[in-house]
Amino acid sequence: MSSPRSPFDRSPLGGIGGFIVGLIILYALFKLAGVFFSILWWAGPFIFIASLIVDHKVFLGYVGSLKRLFQRNWLLGLAFGVLSLVLYPLVSAYLLGMALFKKKLKEKATEADVRRNGEWADFEEVPEEPMDLDIDYEELPPAPEPQLRRDKGDTEYDELFE
Repeated sequence: MSSPRSPFDRSPLGGIGGFIVGLIILYALFKLAGVFFSILWWAGPFIFIASLIVDHKVFLGYVGSLKRLFQRNWLLGLAFGVLSLVLYPLVSAYLLGMALFKKKLKEKATEADVRRNGEWADFEEVPEEPMDLDIDYEELPPAPEPQLRRDKGDTEYDELFE
C-alpha cells in the first residue's frame, strides 16, 4: 500500500521546471508561426495568382462580398478592406483554398452525374438527304371502326340516373 506524500516533501523547483518547459514550448511555437508567416508573406502574390488561375470567380465573389459589406456598413466594410490588404497572405491562401475546394466539388459533381445518368454519346453528324433503305414491310390492316352504342335504354347503368 502506498503512503500519501505531503506537498512539503516535493522539491520547490518542480513547479518552476514545468513552467519553464511550458514557456520554451510557447516560444518554439511562436517562432514556428513566425517562420510560417514570413514564408507566406513572400509567397502571397504567387498564391494569389494561382488562385486566380484555378478559379477567378472566387476572387470576384470575395470582392463582391466586401462591396456588399461596404454598402451595408461602410465603416465595417472599410475595416475589412484594409485588413484584406494588410493580411493579403492569409486572404490569398483563403482564396486558393476556396478555389481548389470549388474545383474539387465540380469534379465530384460531374462524376456523380456520370454515375447517375451515364456518359454522353459522341456527336454524330446526320446527312440531310434522305436515305434509300430497302426494307420489306407489310402494311397494317386498317383500324377497326369504333362501335357506337345505339341502344341507350338496355343497360342497368342508365337506370341509376332516372
